[in-house]
Amino acid sequence: MNFRTAIMKNLTDNITDERFFHYFREICNIPHVSFHTDKIRDYIEHFAADHNLRYVKDDYGNIVIYKDGSAGYEDHDAVVLQGHLDMVGASKEEFDFINKPVTIDEELLGQGIVKAKGTTLGADDGIAVAYILAILEDDSLCHPPIEALLTTNEEVGLLGADGFDCSLLLGTTVINIDSEDEGVFLMGSAGGVRCDITIPMQWISKSGDTVTIRVTGLTGGHSGDKIGTGRPSANSLMGRVLNEILQECTGSIAYIKGGTVDNAIANECEAELITDEYDKIAKLCNSIEKDLRQEYFGIDENISVLVGLNGKADKKVLDTDSQKRAVTALCLAPQGVIARSGDDKEMVNTSLNLGIVELTDDLKMGYSVRSVYESAKNVLTKKLGLLALMLGGTAACSGNYPAWQYEPESRVRELAGNVYRKLTGKEPVFKTIHAGLECGLFYNRMNKPDIVSYGPDIYDIHTFEERMDIASAKRVYELTVELLRNM
Repeated sequence: MNFRTAIMKNLTDNITDERFFHYFREICNIPHVSFHTDKIRDYIEHFAADHNLRYVKDDYGNIVIYKDGSAGYEDHDAVVLQGHLDMVGASKEEFDFINKPVTIDEELLGQGIVKAKGTTLGADDGIAVAYILAILEDDSLCHPPIEALLTTNEEVGLLGADGFDCSLLLGTTVINIDSEDEGVFLMGSAGGVRCDITIPMQWISKSGDTVTIRVTGLTGGHSGDKIGTGRPSANSLMGRVLNEILQECTGSIAYIKGGTVDNAIANECEAELITDEYDKIAKLCNSIEKDLRQEYFGIDENISVLVGLNGKADKKVLDTDSQKRAVTALCLAPQGVIARSGDDKEMVNTSLNLGIVELTDDLKMGYSVRSVYESAKNVLTKKLGLLALMLGGTAACSGNYPAWQYEPESRVRELAGNVYRKLTGKEPVFKTIHAGLECGLFYNRMNKPDIVSYGPDIYDIHTFEERMDIASAKRVYELTVELLRNM
């Protein structure tokens, strides 16, 4: 072991002895993937009972634990500490997240990193739960009355927070610990809604060569966080490719599929044609690929439009009218940034993302619509409805959640920044994000409480490469303790 490694191991050993890390280990030992949080909720209930803390649970699986203010803080306004109980289950190989806990890779701890073996770690948002339990346990801390709100099923549509009765809370300040970039303090988030378009299709049988077209090699990314980069959607590009092919060649569409979720920019889309003009299509697609790489140079440079010949077949294909409507739908479907902030051109105010396209019996298109303004969000959903109507289809919206509006003045935000500056000597960063947070629901249902959101450095969340910086986790815990002392 070299000197640097020894120093790092000693530092890590000290941090992993902290009570918050003890609770993080406990949480990792309890399966708690979305929709399966009963076991971790039971653990939280036992914790509250063992520490003589009053708690309330609801039918959505949410739980609130109440702790009185410490000596001298009894009459201070209550503060809500908030995180969510569920985690995303992603694994390198098949893994039973419902019944099996994740396993921390002990060897990596000496490098200052906590990571699970082959699965998501669940630091999003297990670290918030760990912080909260450690704070509730420690009677030596100075703090105002605490209302610890732990919600369920955040990762699958903010379902727990959406069902929560906010009258159970008296606090007018909310500290949300569900961010992944130390030193960045969030002060607003977009609202959103899912919009699903369904356009009925008519089918006929046709024989000929089967040609597969794949738009692939795109970067993709989160449709809130990365939409402002200008990265293209494979689904939208497929509309362009099919339109150009069918203007120059004869062919019938048998299949289209692109994207997997509405809130991710599609990085691949595949279509299948019955046609006898493979050579002409291959040449045309090669030309389109060159155009796309030029158009998206510096943004998404590895776009490929691949063509494959799969032999003759008798297949079900779209009739002439349905094919025109399907291609028109993909070509006219809006995508990307609609409006940016007038104050900060890097900040997206309104966007939409065609995350899913699937042609089976009908053409289905799944959209994620986001905006900091409810009015702009509603305008976009109405436009999508008109597009669907024009093409003989329908549009249905679901999973609507409100924005967390930026407030120019915020005591908790200012305090958090000052404490961070004092603890680290670094300047805090304040920003809004073009993604949905539970904060939006609390902001709109608790009469606009004072809210801040932050967290430690966590990388590659929602993937089996998820990992957390241990020293950062320690600093953010100290930040939270000191912030409470100042309130």
